[in-house]
Order: sequence, then C-alpha cells, then structure tokens
Amino acid sequence: MAKQTINLGTVANDGTGDSLRVGGDKINDNFNEIYNSTNGFIDYNDTTGAVTLTANTWTTIPNDGAGSFSNDTYKPEGVTELMDVSTGAIDTSELHLGDAIIIRNDYQVNPNTNNALLEFRYSLGGGGNQYVLSTTKGRLDDGSGKNYRFNLGTDYIYMGDTNTKDNPIFLQVRLSTNGTLTNAGSVIQLIKRNIT
Repeated sequence: MAKQTINLGTVANDGTGDSLRVGGDKINDNFNEIYNSTNGFIDYNDTTGAVTLTANTWTTIPNDGAGSFSNDTYKPEGVTELMDVSTGAIDTSELHLGDAIIIRNDYQVNPNTNNALLEFRYSLGGGGNQYVLSTTKGRLDDGSGKNYRFNLGTDYIYMGDTNTKDNPIFLQVRLSTNGTLTNAGSVIQLIKRNIT
C-alpha cells in the first residue's frame, strides 16, 4: 500500500477535505502498514563440525542451518530464506535495492601454532564484479591448540546494487597457520528500505 495522505481542504472547515471518518481511516491504514511490516531475522545454527583451515588460504565458512537453535519464527515478511544452507552463503536475492542486513556470526578458531593471524571477510558480487569486505581479527596469541571464539561483533551490508543483491555472499576466514574452525551459526536481520 502506498502512503495515504489526508486531504485537508483548501481552508479550514470549508468542507472540501476528507471527513473525520475518512481521515481517521487513512491514519489507521498507514499505522497498520507500519505495524504489520516486519523487518525480522532468521538465526541459522550450524552442525557441520570442525572444518580444516590450511595456512594462508581463504576458507568458506559452512552453515547447514540444521542446529537445534535455528530459528525462523520471526523471519521477515515476504522472505523465504536469508541463507543457502547447502553452501552457507547469505542469500539476499529476495530483498530489494536499498534494503540492508545486519549479521552476527558466532564461530571459534583453533590454531596449530601460537600467534597466528586471523582474517575474516565477506565475498560479494559475481563474475568480474566480485569484491570483498574484510577485517583483521588479530593475532591469536594466548596459545595454540585452544579455541578462540568470535561472536559479539555485527556487520552491516546494504543492497546498493544488483551485483550485491543478486549474488551469494560468502563468509570466509584465513589463518596464517593450519588449524580448525567450528561454526555455531549466524543470525541475519533485515532492515527494509521502506514500506512497499
């Protein structure tokens, strides 16, 4: 529904604007549109288990969405999925240009040697227009053979063009040494550009 504007008339009380009932109905319709349009989220809990990380190699983080903590109760209106659980890639193909997502990932990395450097990135776009959003998580310098958990940060990705919106978004890590990664999952929240 498009926004409904109340006709105020030419001058106050001249009888040319909307009646109180019609104006009130437009107000109710506008508010109902807002309250019934949910942004929502889907939580994808992974059960893949430990994934081998090869030193200095970008590795895609899997997510099968089969965990008991997966939750689509509050999924966004008009959206079937926000992740392709066969690949673990974020799927934004049902979104609109101008929409955005907030992602909170939860994974742990276990390096084979101390002081390993961990990097994280999103690989976006397709074909010759692929690009990355990356960050350095830091040195894992509290010992080797132990789990380092990453789960409190959030990331924001907006659908500014069809290259971003219509292609899978892969979550990837690179460790400077061999090790393992265990993914607990990702929660993805939709922020709609506007109400359509």
